[in-house]
Amino acid sequence: MARPSASYEVQIYKQDHWVLEGRFDTEAEALVFGRKALSGGKVEGMRVVRDWRRPDGRHVETEVHVEFRQVSRTVAASPIDEAPGLCLTLDHCYGVQSRMAMNRVLRSYVERAVVTPTEVLHNHAELARLLNTDNLVPTAVGRVAVLQADKAGTDGRGRRDALTLLMHELTDRARAAAARKDLPAIAATGFRPMFDRLDSSLPAEERDFLARVVLSRELVQMRNWLAKLDFLGELAREDGAAADRPLVLLDGVIADVLGAPSVAQELLGVQGSLAEALCNLIDLSRGRLSPAKRAEDDRAVQLNELLAFHDLDQTRLVILDLVRRQLKGTQPLYRSDPSLEMDAFQEILRRTLGPDGPAGGGPMAEALVLRYLRFLEGGGAPGRKQAIAEVAGRIPDARDRVRFLLALADSDLGHGHAGDIARLLHALTGNPTGYGRFIHPRLPPRDNLEALTLLYCQATDSALPEEARTRLTGDLDALLVAYITEERVVERLDDPGDALRLRANHLLQVCAPGILRSRRALEMVRRRVVEHLRQPQFDRKYVEDLTDAAAQQRALREFYRMLGEAGFV
Repeated sequence: MARPSASYEVQIYKQDHWVLEGRFDTEAEALVFGRKALSGGKVEGMRVVRDWRRPDGRHVETEVHVEFRQVSRTVAASPIDEAPGLCLTLDHCYGVQSRMAMNRVLRSYVERAVVTPTEVLHNHAELARLLNTDNLVPTAVGRVAVLQADKAGTDGRGRRDALTLLMHELTDRARAAAARKDLPAIAATGFRPMFDRLDSSLPAEERDFLARVVLSRELVQMRNWLAKLDFLGELAREDGAAADRPLVLLDGVIADVLGAPSVAQELLGVQGSLAEALCNLIDLSRGRLSPAKRAEDDRAVQLNELLAFHDLDQTRLVILDLVRRQLKGTQPLYRSDPSLEMDAFQEILRRTLGPDGPAGGGPMAEALVLRYLRFLEGGGAPGRKQAIAEVAGRIPDARDRVRFLLALADSDLGHGHAGDIARLLHALTGNPTGYGRFIHPRLPPRDNLEALTLLYCQATDSALPEEARTRLTGDLDALLVAYITEERVVERLDDPGDALRLRANHLLQVCAPGILRSRRALEMVRRRVVEHLRQPQFDRKYVEDLTDAAAQQRALREFYRMLGEAGFV
């Protein structure tokens, strides 16, 4: 059935701008949704905009309803269902997981004040303003303490007292930093020169702290999220700033900005569905966001370039955590057409997959399974077991399927279904004759061996219980041996029609570190290398296809270097 040419957007007024909240097929649906959002008392205004698509493809927007209401100025701590591990030191409080939790539990304050956790923790005036806001901090500390105590099995009151003590220490440290007049200014030097001018004899943690203090002095003057993002992006692109510790420091604050409630939506602009937004965020985290239909100076394109060429690990973590939390939520992936919900899920699943496993690791794999559970009638442990099997079954590439299950094993859901995951992995890898699912026939043997070895290493380093991990690595070892034997890999590498030099080099390349980790598979190739080395007058035969004496010497030196790297000498 053709989709209607008109749709109705519900936009929510936040401070000084409108933000898209939902899109509906009828005006009545949009009004119900908008008025419900307005009745919560936290939204200042809402409007319904009719978006009509003309026959020539152009869109015409008409405001059909607008309504404002007085908003309560009380700022309350937001409910949260997860918290970072135990915060025992100040460094833990400055860490990315703690700052992410601050962005969530202080959501309303962060959005209203337009201030990042880094600014709050490193600028005494901002920290004092937060501490003096209603009963916000004690409530937030209490909520985090309960979650941390439950997870660690400790006393909730004791955890709250410990966090309160850390807050006092944070305040004292920020107050002392505010009194310092000797810190260089970014405006006068640039970010990297500012960092270099800090006392290099200081411990690394103290030097980082002071650099963040200086950075926060600049950021608190900007009460606009995108202005902060522009400023940080410019600093990261400065010559010398995008490397080493300065880049890590900038990465942390960019992550804070991206963790603010409304920034991702402002950055991406209007999206056709939640699924489209999540796919774009996944691509953005990898520096692969399509620039199509975006201007060169588009902020999303600029951030995408930074993520493509620099190691912004904290920013990437925050973006993927936003995707994960949305997947675990209840909002439809494709609200305007429920029949496309499963297709939308499949596309998100596909976007997450990669040679290192699903983007976001175990938490993302868990979120995907929990989202898929909404498609099933059954719940509880049987429903979760079915969801795990069916999500894995929707991954066409066998190697990606193994990596997904390995990632899932490193999650709370995976810990509770370790046996189910182990059985799925054995069913996938337990038959050596099924090696064909794990290789690409058109690729050279070396590439296939590398791919299988990578999978073997990922299994070795996985969070599977020891018994299941040992069984899986044994299965993968058998797959490698079957591939080498059945496809005559050694014979293809050691082609008698080639010169001995080429044959020996091909074999040695496979023996190089990282190509084969399987003991049985590696031994098969090493035996053939040793057979060549034991030939009478091997050195002369190795270079007999070369006529130049200097070239012969260079070839022999390179061969013995490769022998050393492969552990033969």
